[in-house]
Amino acid sequence: MTRNYEDNKLIEEAIKFLVASIEKSGKNPKPVILHSIKVAVYLEKFGYTRDVVIGALLHDLFEDTDVTRDEVIKKFGENVTRLVEANSFDESIVDTIERYIELFEKCKQAGKDALVIKAADILYNSDYYGSNESLWQKMKYFIEFSESDLKNEHVWLDLKNQYKKSKPD
Repeated sequence: MTRNYEDNKLIEEAIKFLVASIEKSGKNPKPVILHSIKVAVYLEKFGYTRDVVIGALLHDLFEDTDVTRDEVIKKFGENVTRLVEANSFDESIVDTIERYIELFEKCKQAGKDALVIKAADILYNSDYYGSNESLWQKMKYFIEFSESDLKNEHVWLDLKNQYKKSKPD
């Protein structure tokens, strides 16, 4: 998919915003910038919309920085903000499993684009799973949870294949 100049400029602005926000108030020790760019480039490759690509770039912003909803709305609009919110944990939920279930439900309610971003996020986070059984269970749960919505999407198929190929026995 070839993007127009304005879309490319806005995607570039999202990259700059991501980097500046992580440098200013980043809270996650993992390589969040690289991870976010990988997720976005993966979705770009399959021709997802500008808003999905930007949502993918910014999907960890509310969890990992002090950026506010209003800042994202002002720079990137309501739709991108909705996608980022859908992909953000409810920090008030203490139980990790409940937190993930609520997050997946929120993505499903927000629609296919939010689920696509979450699938790509899980796909590119799986490099860090190692032998952590609960993370592999999270991936398996999401694959089953999202199958009816995403089973024909490249990202879902890649996620399912990654699970089969990489999960430790």
